[in-house]
Amino acid sequence: MSIAFLKRFEQAVFYILAGILAAYIVIEIVELVYQFLKALISSNEGSGRLLITKDQTQLVLPVFFNILIAVELIDTFSFYVKEHSIKVQSVLLIGLMALGRKLLTLDVGHADGISNIGLAALILSLAFGFYLVKKVSN
Repeated sequence: MSIAFLKRFEQAVFYILAGILAAYIVIEIVELVYQFLKALISSNEGSGRLLITKDQTQLVLPVFFNILIAVELIDTFSFYVKEHSIKVQSVLLIGLMALGRKLLTLDVGHADGISNIGLAALILSLAFGFYLVKKVSN
């Protein structure tokens, strides 16, 4: 196989993945708008909240983070295709966003202590790695 063929193949894979991610983003935006409007229209009596309850927020925010993660993945893919290198800062950012999404959906009361410690260790290590990469790049 020639190198030119492999480059074209790599670009084709990128465009397929980017297209799938773009379709996913559109679907998630529709889902986000639907969930948000549904939360605004539904009755919130007895919740102590004016517009959107805590349970409704837990439905809306993970979808928002899914969109952010997908957009960042497209950016990382496109950078890789152009430069043939991976931006470590972007990978760490995607990891932090994914953990943030996990924290929003996690029921801390029912999680065991070791899982919480592990999650905290992941957050600290990704945040420290992001800090180091950002410090070196400036």
